[in-house]
Amino acid sequence: MKTTVLYLTIISGVCAAEVPTYNKDVAPILYQKCMSCHRAGEVGPFPLASFKDAVKHARQIVDVTDDRIMPPWKPVAGHGEFKGARKLEDSQIATLKAWVDGGKIEGAAADYQAPPEFPTGWHCGEPDLILKVAKPFEIPAEGPDIYVHFVLPLAFSEDKYVRGVQIRPSDRRVAHHGVILLDGSGKAREMAARHDGDHYPNFGGPGFIPRGFLPGYAPGMTTRIPAAGAENEVSLTLGKGLDVVLQMHYHPTGRATTDQPQIGLYFTTTPPKRGPAVVLMANNDVDIAPGEARHANVDEFKLPVDFEVRDIWGHMHMIGKTLKVVAKLPQGGTRDLLEIDDWDFNWQDTYIYQNPFVLPKDTVIHAEWTWDNSAANPRNPNNPPTRIVLGEGSTDEMSGLIIGGITVNQGLDEGIMWLNVLGHYMDAEGKSKAASERRKAADMR
Repeated sequence: MKTTVLYLTIISGVCAAEVPTYNKDVAPILYQKCMSCHRAGEVGPFPLASFKDAVKHARQIVDVTDDRIMPPWKPVAGHGEFKGARKLEDSQIATLKAWVDGGKIEGAAADYQAPPEFPTGWHCGEPDLILKVAKPFEIPAEGPDIYVHFVLPLAFSEDKYVRGVQIRPSDRRVAHHGVILLDGSGKAREMAARHDGDHYPNFGGPGFIPRGFLPGYAPGMTTRIPAAGAENEVSLTLGKGLDVVLQMHYHPTGRATTDQPQIGLYFTTTPPKRGPAVVLMANNDVDIAPGEARHANVDEFKLPVDFEVRDIWGHMHMIGKTLKVVAKLPQGGTRDLLEIDDWDFNWQDTYIYQNPFVLPKDTVIHAEWTWDNSAANPRNPNNPPTRIVLGEGSTDEMSGLIIGGITVNQGLDEGIMWLNVLGHYMDAEGKSKAASERRKAADMR
């Protein structure tokens, strides 16, 4: 076999010494870019922790990396620099292909590198408080994706200061992602009481205006707590009267199962130095004709204060196609915040910027969402295509954008920011309802 490989290598004009081996060339790529999901107990359908694992799935690895299906990383390069980018370089894709074409050689024992060790259980030790969903939630073997909101009342008698959060699903194979929202209105409790007591279904949004957010869950995510004394050590105050609402997105895998997620909270006695802020944007005047290959909606938000940007999250459903977010700076020029040119409903990550940056007051954030309701869209759930309007189901559509960060100046600016965001959100909700009423009236004629 080695003679054959050497011969094929020579006649192809490549020196045999250049043929990649698993131990030296392939393992580092799989360890760095794939193992966060492809390991025991994680969402990947098979592990990639050993030479045998890689050989077993070698051709599949080459096919999905060459087509850039895997690893799943949606932001277009050059439109924001993000932490934890899973995207492979062209040279890494070429190395994987050359390894397979060169005979899948294991390589010298001296080049062997042990797989990285990933945290298990509670990443930062036993939490100060564990919130656990009351009973296991059933996920069927097949069917559409499921969004469910679990309501977990806090009942604090005093404010608590949070410095770290971890979500732990009990079955990570079906847990696509989780988002923690804070409700001070009591609406989440009301919706849960009308449904099953401790949870309620709702696609696209929680059904209330969040009072804040906590770090969420995505496959491969590791909880990290900033060092004591760091300026951003404390991100949020959990006040009296708030409820934690855990929004979980489940993806059926072909096997019926249950999930009973937990939230671990790590506290500190140090009051927050800097409070969080968000920009909420959407344009849900959605009415997409069958066959329409490019339907676009736009929304803009003008920053009322200086705002430090830290992360960004976008939202559409199954026929979403592109998302582009640009900051129009008051002194002229623009800054790209995010671009996704191949939207995938199954991968709606929160993207954390490599380095936070400040957008000055009067910056206009411009967001554009597009949808493809044509038969040429392989993700279109309808064949032939049908009219799609605003709705909570995964085969309906909607838009959304959340930009997370902090106001540069604390105190009054925090209140100004929240009032403007709330007003923009309520205006968007009003426009969505008006558009729905217009569609209903048109349909009745």
